[in-house]
Order: sequence, then structure tokens, then C-alpha cells
Amino acid sequence: MAIRFLNSVTSTSSSFRVSCGELVVDDLWSVHHEVEMGVVRSGSITIETAIGVEQLNKGDIFFIAPNQKHRFDNNNNVYIEIMLLNLNDGANLTQQFIPNAIIKSIVGGNCTKFFSFKPGEDYYNNVYECLESAFRAEVDKPRGFYLLATGKFYELYYYLFASEKLEIYDIETQGKKDRALRRVTEYINENFCNLLTLDIIAEHTNLSRYYISHLFKELLNTTFINYLNELRLSRAALLLTTTDTPVIEIAGKSGFNNISNFNRAFKMYYGITPSKYRKSERSKAKV
Repeated sequence: MAIRFLNSVTSTSSSFRVSCGELVVDDLWSVHHEVEMGVVRSGSITIETAIGVEQLNKGDIFFIAPNQKHRFDNNNNVYIEIMLLNLNDGANLTQQFIPNAIIKSIVGGNCTKFFSFKPGEDYYNNVYECLESAFRAEVDKPRGFYLLATGKFYELYYYLFASEKLEIYDIETQGKKDRALRRVTEYINENFCNLLTLDIIAEHTNLSRYYISHLFKELLNTTFINYLNELRLSRAALLLTTTDTPVIEIAGKSGFNNISNFNRAFKMYYGITPSKYRKSERSKAKV
């Protein structure tokens, strides 16, 4: 496990459980069944999730939905205080915490997977104060701490939703979006060597170009152009390392009709030219 808790404590409440502690960082992947929220107290760190990589600095707050694979870079100079909130006891939570539909959506992953708050953003101070109060209540356990922690969690989730950083997805609507995106990506994967535009894809998938663009942004956190270019460049890299095909032919086989555009795109993505990439990868293979 990438996360261990030093001097962590657990609330005695039967309706929800909170673990608080100091984050010990390594570079392993980690998955938790709880909501994970943390505050970077000092230093900076990079967090990688399924939707990308984000740099977190002192004061930043982050949220990771349950069952989301993630990892932090191994930075010995960073200090993070973290809280795991277990929402699995839905029967009690629906009576005194937050509505059942929200609980089911968060536990089931039908919600925003990851986001962060930066100092100065709207609602940052409100979220920070809630986390700070709940954290201290759980660690110090003053008389009546349960009332304080419960109240702060109500307030915390209000600010998460009010900020529009945390969203609950309608399962049926989300399912339709997933199926539509799969139809789009399957078509792209089969035709990426040919001329492709949003209009062409829209015509073959019976979806509007604007809806397709929205699907890439919402579900993959990228654009159609970026997705297509990464697919083409990955194909080119494979051909460079596994064949003796001339670079100019590989450009065409990967969907680039202009060698200059191919060289420029390849260098921007991999940091070196196609020819140097081929030479470097073959040198590694000989070691």
C-alpha cells in the first residue's frame, strides 16, 4: 500500500468512519474504498490518476472518489494530512448524514473522480475550514467531537457541490455517454490512418460533432485532436521500433500526410525526432 497512517484514529460512530493521519509517500499505486481528502501542509507533490497528472502545492486540497487508482510521486520533503471517509454504511448515513442517492453515487463511482482546490479559488476557505475542524475533532476527540465532525461533513459536502467541482452523474445518462464514446473511439481506432474530422466521425456514428467533442472533454479529459494524434504517434513509435520501414512511409502509415508535420508532432510528443527515437530504442534493446 502506498499510504500508511501514523497515529491515526477512528471515530466510534457506527454511521460513518473517519481515519486521519500523516501521509507517508512512496511511488506505488493505491486504491481506497473510502473518499480520500487531503491538505498539502508543506512542500509540493505530483498526483497521478486515471484522468491525468496534477501538481499539488502547499495549501492545495484534493478529493479522490472511492475505488480510484492513484499514486503520488516519492517526495520526502512533502507533508500531507489526509482523511479517509468511509460511506459504506448507507443505512445509517441516510438517516443522519447525506441523502442515499448521493451516497450510492459516490460509493459506486458515479461522480467526479478527482479534483483539487487551490488557495484563492471560490469556496477554498470554506472547504479548508471544514476539513481542519473535522480533522482536529477526530484526532483530539474533545467532548462532543462527534457533533462537530458530523456538522462539518454536512457543511463540507455542501461546499463541494456548491463549487461545482463535485458532480453526481445520472447512471442512465452516463451509460449512454459511455456507449456513445465507445462507438466513436472504435471508429477512430479502425480509421485513424485515414482523413478524420469531427464531421466525418459524426456522419458515421450518427452523433453531432459538438456532442462528440463534449464526450472527449468530459469522459477522457482531452480533445478529439489530442486523442487522434496520440493514437497516430503511438502507431508510429511501434513501427519505428519493430520495422525497418523508412520514416517517410511510417508517417503515411500512421495517418500523417506531411513528413514535416509528422516530425514536428513526434518531437513535441516524445522529445526527439523519429530517427533518433528509432536509434535510441534499438540501442536499449541491445543492452
